[in-house]
Amino acid sequence: MANLSFILGVIGNVISILLFASPIKTFWGVIKKKSTGDYKGEPYITTLLSTSLWTLYGIINPDGLLVMTVNGAGAILQLIYVILFLVYAPKDAKVKAAKLVCVVNVGVLGTVTAVTLFAVHKNTRLTFVGILCTALTIGMYASPLSAMVPNAVGLFLGSAQLILYVIYKNKPVSTNPSEAIEEEEEEEEEEGGSAHPARRSIEMNSSLGNV
Repeated sequence: MANLSFILGVIGNVISILLFASPIKTFWGVIKKKSTGDYKGEPYITTLLSTSLWTLYGIINPDGLLVMTVNGAGAILQLIYVILFLVYAPKDAKVKAAKLVCVVNVGVLGTVTAVTLFAVHKNTRLTFVGILCTALTIGMYASPLSAMVPNAVGLFLGSAQLILYVIYKNKPVSTNPSEAIEEEEEEEEEEGGSAHPARRSIEMNSSLGNV
């Protein structure tokens, strides 16, 4: 059973490394063009933090050899991608990415490493780092929802507006209060009701004006 787990772990590592290596073609094109074009650096910077934290988790875990190796390889690849992005990105994008690297990959990673090694008890280090790694990974995979949810709400509201337009587009709109009152009065008379009080008030005011 232990051998089966190890074999499955190795297979998973190979697949993960292939996944980490998938942007190589993209950055090969960046090197040829000497420009990043419309590519964003945030995904690679965030993935560098994720793989670095998982590497830390593998280091402090006695049974974390597979976790350490695959994420260590992933961290190296992501670091290369980030460096290439900083080299070939336009000035504004380069400055923004450099600031993000300082905050995320230096500040956050350094703080987590220092807290893990010097502030967290040895018995709880693994749990502490594992929770951080899991939360970051879930956040990365859930990040597209930040665009999907507002768009879904917009789709719903837009559909509601179209439905209301189709329902009311052929109904006449009266801008004259007297005409509106007359229409209401006619409807009430058809239903056997009395004349509208507002109608009587208008007639009285008209009579006084004539006097």
